[in-house]
Amino acid sequence: MSFTLCNAKIHGKWFLWTAAIFILILLSYRYLDRPVFELFHAYRGTPLLDPVELLTILGKSTWYIIFSLVLFVYWIDKKPERSDAALLILSTTIISGILVNIVKVVFGRARPQLYADDQLYGFFWAKLDVLYRSFPSGHATTAIAVWLALALLFPRYRKWLVGFGVLIALSRVILTQHYLSDVLAGGWLGAMTTLILYQMIGMERPQIEQ
Repeated sequence: MSFTLCNAKIHGKWFLWTAAIFILILLSYRYLDRPVFELFHAYRGTPLLDPVELLTILGKSTWYIIFSLVLFVYWIDKKPERSDAALLILSTTIISGILVNIVKVVFGRARPQLYADDQLYGFFWAKLDVLYRSFPSGHATTAIAVWLALALLFPRYRKWLVGFGVLIALSRVILTQHYLSDVLAGGWLGAMTTLILYQMIGMERPQIEQ
């Protein structure tokens, strides 16, 4: 099995995808977020969602930080090229996590539970209360950041790895922990963090064979 770190250039397509995602976020906020939430909220607490509860655990950053840190320390002297791969996972998890938490506080979006309980919907800006940290989704940010990084490292399995990351991110919508637009924004933030770090780390060692 092999994985690759290479100098990925920022193409114009990145900006096109960013524009498309931002449009989708706006459309979702206006037309989709509440209907989709109400659809899945009807199934909340039912056994049908048990597999999704297990899936969403993989959106927690703690797992990836610990695992990649251990591998980075273990490989840093023995196999520096592999340590770069571990560093990519570690750095994208930490940096995207810091960024998403800053954005959450700035936007102060009410979580879906507040809509269910008190019909509160929208942005309340610079709120410190955890109930107003829905946008973007932290789980979605981590899931897309990490699994896109793995997809770049293991291009042979790229579609499967990206697809799995997307499933983890969407689990937050299915479990009504976040709105669809929260997940879209989190996914974009995670993806951009990974692509930028991939470019930076990849400048030193263009190719690694395992």
